[in-house]
Amino acid sequence: MDTINTHFRLSYQIKDEAFQLSQAGNCHLYIAISGRAIRFAVADVERNKFVVLEDYELITVFTPLQVAEQLNLIAAQSPILQEQRWLDVRVSVSNHYFTLVPETLFDPAHQEDYLRLHSDLDLQQQVILFNRTCGLEVVNIFAIEGVVYRMAQSLFPERSVQFVHQTSSLIRSALHQPERKDGRYMYLFVERNYVTILVVDQNGLQFCNVFHYLSPEDFIYFVIFVMQEQKMNPEQETITAWGDITHDSSLFNVLKKYIRQVRFGKRPSDVGYSYKFDDMFEHRYFELYSLHFCE
Repeated sequence: MDTINTHFRLSYQIKDEAFQLSQAGNCHLYIAISGRAIRFAVADVERNKFVVLEDYELITVFTPLQVAEQLNLIAAQSPILQEQRWLDVRVSVSNHYFTLVPETLFDPAHQEDYLRLHSDLDLQQQVILFNRTCGLEVVNIFAIEGVVYRMAQSLFPERSVQFVHQTSSLIRSALHQPERKDGRYMYLFVERNYVTILVVDQNGLQFCNVFHYLSPEDFIYFVIFVMQEQKMNPEQETITAWGDITHDSSLFNVLKKYIRQVRFGKRPSDVGYSYKFDDMFEHRYFELYSLHFCE
């Protein structure tokens, strides 16, 4: 690939000093790719602990080809992405090209037809994949841009790369929140210009969708709209948020204005974290941690 310009910056980096690349054969590598960021983390399987995290912000990147180019440039300077001995490599993609189909109705021969009901596809540019969502008897059918898919695969020629849609890992973690048995809850995963909204109760997943927003007003409109559709009361329900949102952000302020109870989510509790992670907000990088549970 002919790459010319660098359009990323390393915004966060964590590495436990006890971790060495020679331990890769006992570790999983998790990579989260979106149009705004490329992030990856390493989990030591023997210790069941996260030991590495790196977050690269993409700047003035507008096309899938540019995302693939930046992934290639990041890999060229990253010993983590150059390593081949990982026990498992999992890649999540964040986009709105996905649909959930009950497993009993799923026919792999018609995965394109299922997805076309909800998304405008370009099969010359996109690859359609599917994975069974852990904890639910559903199949997540999704599309990934072909250039990104091929680039991610090319980084690990000696490994079979597992691709999942970001919603699959988020659903998996949401269904294992401890309070879920007590009632109905709304969970938000916030990215720049996108928010994934999940509603779960004691019976499982009730709602999942990804919305594109351009302003705090757009953002709160989608949240309130889903609450109304799900017959949830903003005065009584608790919303839990993860992702790229802070206590002093306009998004959090508008949530607090319309929703009585808003809180930030915790990191998944079924895995450990190096002490190096202690200085981070627990609600950040939930999409990476959640990949640990997508067997």
